[in-house]
Amino acid sequence: MDLILQLRQKILGKTTTVNPSQLKKDLYQFLGSTKEKRVDTLIKKVIGTQTSEKRKKIFEHIIDFWECSTIEVGYKEPGFKGLNLAKRPFLTPTGSNDSSVFAFDEQYRWDTFFQNKGLILAGGFNLAFGQVMNLTDVFQEFKRIPNALSIPFLSRPQPPFEMMMIMDLLKGGFKHDEKIRLVVNVIEEELVTEWFDYGTGKQNCRQSKDLVEKYGLLTRYEPHSNPFIVGCEDGKDHNWITATYSFEHLPVQLNAILFRAISLLFEYYSSLNWGNDAMKAELYHDYKKKMSRDFQKVFWCETGKWKGFRNYSLLPEKKGHILYGDLSSEIFPLFSNLATVPQAEIIKKNLSRYYEGDIGFAATSIKLRQGGSIPKKPSGQWKFQWEHPNCWPPLMFIAVEGLKNYGYIKEALTYQKKWVEFVEEEFDRILGFAEKYPYSRNTKVEPGYYRVMKGFGWTIGVYLQFIYDLSKEGLLLN
Repeated sequence: MDLILQLRQKILGKTTTVNPSQLKKDLYQFLGSTKEKRVDTLIKKVIGTQTSEKRKKIFEHIIDFWECSTIEVGYKEPGFKGLNLAKRPFLTPTGSNDSSVFAFDEQYRWDTFFQNKGLILAGGFNLAFGQVMNLTDVFQEFKRIPNALSIPFLSRPQPPFEMMMIMDLLKGGFKHDEKIRLVVNVIEEELVTEWFDYGTGKQNCRQSKDLVEKYGLLTRYEPHSNPFIVGCEDGKDHNWITATYSFEHLPVQLNAILFRAISLLFEYYSSLNWGNDAMKAELYHDYKKKMSRDFQKVFWCETGKWKGFRNYSLLPEKKGHILYGDLSSEIFPLFSNLATVPQAEIIKKNLSRYYEGDIGFAATSIKLRQGGSIPKKPSGQWKFQWEHPNCWPPLMFIAVEGLKNYGYIKEALTYQKKWVEFVEEEFDRILGFAEKYPYSRNTKVEPGYYRVMKGFGWTIGVYLQFIYDLSKEGLLLN
């Protein structure tokens, strides 16, 4: 060990190559100059009035976490997992700056959407927009927005939520200007080169000529030799469907997210105050209409207990709907307004029948696994964390927003209330927020590949949004 350090010192003139990241506590001045003031301001913005001492301690933790998880690392300077690609300060999911333990110390792509939910509620528009610009800046240089903003992650992207973040900012009161317009242009370029890549000249493309002829505008994950990388691109990085079908399937989740991006671009360019481009608006309207038809034609399944939207296998010997209880395939069509009203009613019943626990929704359904396309229980290295019995905060958010889109307000608020109550109970036990929880008090979390992480950025964002919604409806108990 000493020889390693001696040799490095001789060659580099130092033994450590990764410098400590710089904490950026000063970026929370928008909440106040002291911790006490910041806590009080956050409570006022989210709840609108005073709250219990117990909940105040939770808000104190959120301020502490934001301050210790908001960091700045020099552009292309060494980070814990490789060279940093974020040009501005960003939020890390775990808030740890200790390289001796496993942690998420980079800016992650789809985490940013859920983190920004909390920041925008709190009034942190500039920090939230800076995070979006970090993502689009990377695309401008590398023509890809990776899983995380670090050089090793450039091998795969992650679901594109950037247009949703832009609309959240604009609808929250953030000023539209040339910077916003530039970011939107980058989002558009990424859509038609990364995801809708038919005819680009790429060799390793998602949309082959045969796929486009058969399935229209729908797309898939990039062909990779390792299904684990496909799972990382999915966002749900350890799950049974990507482990089984790899890139050889059409995913409901990805296509629903892309449809929502197209829908928001239509809204953006239809607005006289924002994009104000009638020709682009018409083009996105037509694209949206065609993609909706393709989505319905391919993904809606009428088979027995699996009736609903299902992922679609492209494997020659298994072509057709993947009969598996994947929560994402149920909720993302609701979130993106792709379901008809009768379909939404079926999905609502599916959620309560197959996924619901006394805390929230399981990521997959045991009942729908039985007798289906993947009846085997995940085990060994495939004992994945994005499976039953785990309940993930991002999926809870997508589910309740989807239900609200179809008028199921009461049901959505009930799910939000149950989840918040458990998260607050767990806060007392673990003194923080977890990355994932069980869906029922009768089960335990499956730690999966890397134990149960504390922190946690997206959980805080979802918690603040749920607290805000419940408070508006007078359903938040002290």
